[in-house]
Order: sequence, then structure tokens, then C-alpha cells
Amino acid sequence: MNIELKITLWALACAYAIGNSFIYSWAFWSAFEINILQFASFTDILPSILYTIAIPCIVVSIGIVAADYWEKLKTQAYSIIENEFATRIKYYHDIKYIFLISVSAIGAIVGIIGAVALYKSDKEAASIENYPWGDIIQVAIPFTISVLAFWLITKKTTFLNELKLARRLAIIIICILPVVSYLWGYISSTKIINGRDTFLIQSDGQCKTPTNTKYRYISSISDKVFALSLSDGSICVFKYNSLQLTPEQAANNMKVIPSTNI
Repeated sequence: MNIELKITLWALACAYAIGNSFIYSWAFWSAFEINILQFASFTDILPSILYTIAIPCIVVSIGIVAADYWEKLKTQAYSIIENEFATRIKYYHDIKYIFLISVSAIGAIVGIIGAVALYKSDKEAASIENYPWGDIIQVAIPFTISVLAFWLITKKTTFLNELKLARRLAIIIICILPVVSYLWGYISSTKIINGRDTFLIQSDGQCKTPTNTKYRYISSISDKVFALSLSDGSICVFKYNSLQLTPEQAANNMKVIPSTNI
């Protein structure tokens, strides 16, 4: 029975990781307004997005282990202080729970708004009309789902019940992963659009354009490369045998050294 339960949990964990990797992919490619499935198959896309989402999954695992470890190392003094507050303040635990959830929600909302505004591709004036409300709503959707999932799991299930007080922290880490995946994909795509830490691409299979047209590297999937034209903002998709990537900032800073006649 325990073996079957562990297999089920591992299957759910893998499915959850794949789901979050698709959230990342959706957030990343939607910035370029293309349907990636028109150019690559499911089996081609999955390895690349799983590789990208591996770090958040590792962070989640470390966070859960750390939460469990923290629970075991909790000192007796903390328990005494908690009991003292509980005896002196009516409904202390309920007040504490509501306060922590409220602070976390406010902090997350402020963080979402700030992150979207910071990495908005076009630098528009900071006015109500020009504020990126559409992007904020897109980020708010996975955030809302995460909050609802957290409430349902903590109130309606016994998931990770053995972690006791650290259970809520572990569940928060798990539930917030869709938001992290979306923000990661959104930030990665806007950094490319804005030319932050990007590469210029040269290849034997480049699109048929004027020779002076420069392309910014987006991603490679299977034998295809996706690049952004710096002249008109179009997306170039082509097959290749070899690639040369040059840091864009370094290429822009390269200058011809004038010759000196002695």
C-alpha cells in the first residue's frame, strides 16, 4: 500500500512539474505572439522546458526539506513564547494565521505588479491608461489559482500533515510554483525583447533577408532556431547545421581601432 502511494505521489509530482513547465512555455512564447506548437512537436518542446523548470522544482524540494528540518529544530523557547501569547490573547492562533496570510497576499500582489511594470517591454509613461493591466491580469490568474489551491489543500486534505506547523510553508512553496513559472517565462521573454543579456546569431541556415539584418537569438528547439529580427521585429524560424552566438552588448561595443601612421 505504501509503495502504491509513493508511486502515485511521484506520478502527481511529475505531472505537476510538466504542468508548470507548460505555464512557463506559454508565458515565454506568448510575448512573441507565435504558437510554438506550429513549429515544434510536443516531444521536441518538453525536454527544453523541463530543463528550464528544473531549478524551481529543485528549490521547492529544498524548501520542503528545509521546512521539515526547521520544524524538528524548533527550540523550546519558541514553544513557551507561543503558549504565553496564546493564553494572554484570545483567538491568538486565528489572528496569527489571518495576519500571515494577509501579509503574504499583499506582498505577492505588490511583487507581481512591480515585476510586470519593471519588465514591461515597451517603456511607456507611468499613467493609469498606459499601465500594463493586461499583463497584471495574466499574472493574477495563476496567483489566484495558487491561493485557492493552498486554501483547499490546507483545509480539506491531510497532505503533508506530518510536517505540522511547517506544513503550511511547504504547501505555500508548492502552490506558488505556477506563479513563479509564469513570472520566470515572462521575465525571460521580455529580457530578450529588451536586449538584456542577449546574443546575436549567425548561422548557415539563416532567413533570406538583406545581409545587414541582425537577428537576436530567442531559443532553439530540436533542429530549429527562433530569432528576432532587429530591423522589423519579425520572428525568423529556420533549420541549422551550425550556430555562432555573439553577446549583443559586446558586439555593439566593438570598434575598429584606427591605424596610426608613424
